[in-house]
Amino acid sequence: MEALTAEFKSLAVTSLGDPGQTGVGPSPSSPLYRLKFKKPPSIAHYDVTLTEVRAEDAPPRRPGMGPPPAINRETSIAIWDALVVMNPDNLGEPLRQAAFDCRKNAFTLGRLNIPDGTKTYRVVLPAESETRAPRQFDVKLSLAQFLDLSILDAFCQHKRAANLSDLAARAIMALDVLLRHGMYRKQDYVVGGAGRKFLNKRASTPLGQGGELLAGLFQSVRPTVSGMVVNLDSAFSPFIVAGDLLSVCNAIVGRQQTQGGPPQRGGRGGRGGPRGRGGYPAAGRAMPASFSDQELRELKRKLGNAKVRVTHRKDTRPFTIVGFGQPVGRQVVSIGDRSKKGKGKGAAKPTAKEAAAAAAKGQPLPVREKEPQQTMTVAEYFAKTYNKTNINLALPAVELRGGQFVPMEVLELLHGHIIPPTQLTAQQASAMINTAAKPPAQRRADIDQIRKQAEFGPGSHPNAWGLNVSVDMMRLQGRLLPPPKVQYHATSRKAMPNVAFGSWNLVESKFLVPAPPLVHWSVAVFAPEQFAQRPALQNFFGALIQQAAARTYQIRVPPDNVLKVTYWDGREDRLTTLERAAKLVMQNNPQNKARQPPQLIFCILQDPKAYDDIKRKSALELPVPVTTQCCLLKNIFKPRGIDQYCANLLLKINAKLGGINSTVDQRDLPGLVPGKTLLLGADVTHPTGAGTARAGGDVPSSIAAVVAAVDSSNMKYAAQVREQEGRKEMISELASMSETLIRSYMKNTKGRPDSIIMFRDGISEGQLAPCVHAELSQIKAACRKIDPNWSPKLTYVICAKRHHVRFWAQNEKDCDRTGNIPPGVVVDSEIVHPYIFEFYLQAHAGLKGTAKPTRYICLLDENGFTSDKLQKLVNSLCYSFARATRSVSLVPVAYYADIVAGKARAFVDTDDASTERLAPEAQKRDSRYIQDKLDRSLFSQSMWFM
Repeated sequence: MEALTAEFKSLAVTSLGDPGQTGVGPSPSSPLYRLKFKKPPSIAHYDVTLTEVRAEDAPPRRPGMGPPPAINRETSIAIWDALVVMNPDNLGEPLRQAAFDCRKNAFTLGRLNIPDGTKTYRVVLPAESETRAPRQFDVKLSLAQFLDLSILDAFCQHKRAANLSDLAARAIMALDVLLRHGMYRKQDYVVGGAGRKFLNKRASTPLGQGGELLAGLFQSVRPTVSGMVVNLDSAFSPFIVAGDLLSVCNAIVGRQQTQGGPPQRGGRGGRGGPRGRGGYPAAGRAMPASFSDQELRELKRKLGNAKVRVTHRKDTRPFTIVGFGQPVGRQVVSIGDRSKKGKGKGAAKPTAKEAAAAAAKGQPLPVREKEPQQTMTVAEYFAKTYNKTNINLALPAVELRGGQFVPMEVLELLHGHIIPPTQLTAQQASAMINTAAKPPAQRRADIDQIRKQAEFGPGSHPNAWGLNVSVDMMRLQGRLLPPPKVQYHATSRKAMPNVAFGSWNLVESKFLVPAPPLVHWSVAVFAPEQFAQRPALQNFFGALIQQAAARTYQIRVPPDNVLKVTYWDGREDRLTTLERAAKLVMQNNPQNKARQPPQLIFCILQDPKAYDDIKRKSALELPVPVTTQCCLLKNIFKPRGIDQYCANLLLKINAKLGGINSTVDQRDLPGLVPGKTLLLGADVTHPTGAGTARAGGDVPSSIAAVVAAVDSSNMKYAAQVREQEGRKEMISELASMSETLIRSYMKNTKGRPDSIIMFRDGISEGQLAPCVHAELSQIKAACRKIDPNWSPKLTYVICAKRHHVRFWAQNEKDCDRTGNIPPGVVVDSEIVHPYIFEFYLQAHAGLKGTAKPTRYICLLDENGFTSDKLQKLVNSLCYSFARATRSVSLVPVAYYADIVAGKARAFVDTDDASTERLAPEAQKRDSRYIQDKLDRSLFSQSMWFM
């Protein structure tokens, strides 16, 4: 939020208008707590520079190591707390009550007793091991500015906005840091979420396959039209379990523990052993002969950049995993002296342990002979140096940052290595949802407990600053928007089904526009034939065809009524299986004399992990892209619910093949004129895990996706995909992507749009200004390229899902059966930004857990939407998601962009792409690589991503 505030001045944003008027009640509460000073204090902001002091005779850093690593949060806190204990220059209370962000900013009540405003102090931390000397750091404090915190009241009241923007951003940061002061120092917590999440190591739930879920809290200060507030919420994040590295690796790749044993820190007791605090048993662990190449790729992907500690010597320093080398019995390392040149022939620098012992006795540094350079294997080195002779020679050496190679057996994985959502297995994701998706009443009780335990009271830093934090959640004024009318084919018994609590029934409704008949299709089974025999498949597809007919969609069967089925033999590449399935349609087929490629291949999967590989191969590696529909084996043979399953499949199939399932009544879509308004959605996904910081500086690509409604009904969509510079938020080629989609719209509607509405997903608050400026310019440039004199009106809306605002009804009568507030509740007062046109809309029903509203931020509006009109448009569009008969949480055009970006990420994130260095072909690949593959047929103009 402070980043959004800081950027306000540089953006010609649409100002906050009057709240909407449509709808009444309910009045929800939200986990936002008001902040009030007894008397707003004046504070000083200091720039803090922490620099480690290296000894003059310290050896140079090894070639290729790059600059010294940044000082981590834990060390920064230790340095600052040591400075407070030192109390240099009698700095006293202002220093003790200071708020330090663990990086480079400190805020104090009044000015420190530093006459010149800048001074450097030397701090010494204890040695991390007996072989190392104490670490020394210089702490430089430089006065940056004075802040009167009364400016926050003026800022929230919309007074002198242009003058206060920068100062308010600093003041908000000061409050954020102040309220986190106590949490930063809790040893049992892992800090995440850019310093806003605090996860308790002791509150863990096993997820299986080397994962655990930590529970904790979220905390963030934000300005609103009703004053400053702090947002508190329960929080959950998945992590790799802590424990001995070999056992963790075994768990990640699915190896079973051989027996139970004493529980180790950070995990669980093994099978047959007593329950521990999480982690894996050291005793009786499985000792594999080695890991396969595929398993190593998975370990590299999930453990890259993880922190470990060595156990073969007394050393508390954390080291960083870079990757895995050759087996320790073959991995060669060079051992020799690294002392500086010119220190004397034959003399080697004493070890840190020798230097520390000499200093303690007041003796001169000892002189020892330089050892000759020699090479040996990792196993030989550890046997010679540490008497480690029971090392498994076949296991790979672990490469640590700095070029060190060590055996797995001597490493302990530390807490805090998060699992990105895209790397969760299906089992882990299910376990996480079961734990984290708490019913509304339980989640609210958890947040109430978080507030009670928060260190905001007497004796705390906030209390010393005179800051009062309310004990009660804010009560808000919400409005319930009515649902739109959903329309199916006019000949349906229920052409406009009854919509209740965000959902409706498809049973007596026909597709609005059926796709062309499905004639050329086959089945590829990725499972042993005994688990999916032809008679069982025949029964399933018979049910599917029957359900399709009920919706006026034709799936034609071969004249001989025999399914065209291809079985994967478990050994061949899945591409070969897909090619054989395609040939069944194209060769010796009386119904396909033109040898057209399949319209669709049904893929029956036993292993969900095969999904990404099949999608990648069918879209990019077949001679022409072929649409696929994946079905899990366990779902198609369920004895109950098969009709509902088939109906859900048909929603996807009809949309993929060019049909329109349903639409929303045009009267419920204000501002969306058929044939005159273009809807755009965009998202960017970034590499996660080890791929974000590979050796050699290579960073995998980010994936940008732009989706547009390309017909006058606004129900048919097409997508454009580009690879771009890794971690870059702005869409680099938005101009060409937009131009292609606009031309598709013009071709289908026979005209140009007068207005364009862009829903942009995925921009972080700190990137708003540069992204919005650049992307708006690119959309306008695309229009000018089509016609230099054409300038349609633009509306640009950010869709934010990563926030911690929730709503709870005050009365039971205002809840649905899950305890959530009903879909359609909008809040656009009390908690919105003081200056920006935004609102929170919960358009969907909460099926499990506590529903989360989506935050919509309108940064540019040339189309003149009122609050009521934009809110109604967004709410109504949420009922038009093609593959569901219920409203969704995010406006569909942005939802589709999110889906496309995720699927395209799977196209490029193969196992081979997860190694430390990018393959040469990936480095040289054109940004249009994926799109060019999709453009080989009309595939790219379909909703293939459904």
